[in-house]
Amino acid sequence: MDFVTDDSDGRSLIISASELQVREGMNLQKGMNFRDGGEQLAVFLVLPREGEYTDTWDEAQMRYGFEGHDSIAEGAAGRTDDQLLMYASGKPTENGKFYKAANAYKDGMRAEPLQVQIYEKLDPGVYFDKGIFNLIDATYGKAVGDTRKVARFFLAPADAALPAEERVAWDERMLPASVKATIWREGQGRCAICGEQSSLHFTATQLRCAVHR
Repeated sequence: MDFVTDDSDGRSLIISASELQVREGMNLQKGMNFRDGGEQLAVFLVLPREGEYTDTWDEAQMRYGFEGHDSIAEGAAGRTDDQLLMYASGKPTENGKFYKAANAYKDGMRAEPLQVQIYEKLDPGVYFDKGIFNLIDATYGKAVGDTRKVARFFLAPADAALPAEERVAWDERMLPASVKATIWREGQGRCAICGEQSSLHFTATQLRCAVHR
């Protein structure tokens, strides 16, 4: 299934996996894809882990939180082992690359924050273009309630400084990935009013086509 994707004139931000692949110039195999330089931005894929999403949105601070990825090393125990910033060889993990970039900006060693394109997975083969975010901070360690060390990344929407009326599809974009995925599944990818399957948008509770937004 292919979707109309350019929101500059109010069209849908829902895209197919094939469209995402064309946009990014490759089939992204990892949830975190570090790029720093050139035309392509770094990419986060927001994926459910063990059936749940771990991302957060702080409306008051206009700050998005993204949890780092678990170790995929041989023998790793997934969500019970510490997340890694570096492999035993000394090579940084994707967590480590993003952590270094975030702290370089926070410490003034980097003039501009790393820009990250974020896509949320709604269903197999279906993603939502959440937009471009600036990586402004990162932490690593045990937070309250954690039993392991976790990397957490904090990003600000690139258009956060714009007047509210100039931000593109703000309310829709900032809906949590878990809410979007539930609405998509319950609505079976169709407009709740007319059943249309193209040019779809998320409200807080439903999918609506461009005609019924």
